[in-house]
Amino acid sequence: MPTRFGEVLAHGKTKIDVVYTNESREMPYFLGQLKERWLDAAVDHEKFLGLDLEYTADQRGVAVIQLCFAHHVLIFQWASSDKHCPELMDFLRNGITFATVDITNDKLKMRTLMAHMAVALIDEEYGNMKTNFPKSQHKLWEKAPLDRINIEYAAKDAYVSYELYRKIRVVNYGQRHLE
Repeated sequence: MPTRFGEVLAHGKTKIDVVYTNESREMPYFLGQLKERWLDAAVDHEKFLGLDLEYTADQRGVAVIQLCFAHHVLIFQWASSDKHCPELMDFLRNGITFATVDITNDKLKMRTLMAHMAVALIDEEYGNMKTNFPKSQHKLWEKAPLDRINIEYAAKDAYVSYELYRKIRVVNYGQRHLE
């Protein structure tokens, strides 16, 4: 499957640039771009990435890995790749701060909390993002190529992880200066 580039409307007029691939051999280039063009150029307090995962239908393995920096999202469909990408593993272990949510033990509670936070801090459109995404599509993360609806959902999910962490850091930074 060829790599696809596109744009997703996150909310309002906010757009996200998206790269979607399942080609392990292309990942070093895209990871390099993510790190060198955006992450390395960021000021220190903005050197983090949003990270989100989508799982296989049986919930036993990772199907899709999403990385977000600002308005740039890289979606790697691990489940339909050759699963040989040492550069990705090195990148994930490289000391970069990742903003993510682990909902393993309490999916419903965290999903509700994240939706409330996303509505309060980012945009109202995120209030029903999880519930509006068709349940049938949640079982299709392994299908290649991903449907457009899955790419849009994955991009927004990664963007929300990034943007929530960014806004929380801004609040914490401001709070410290007020005390």
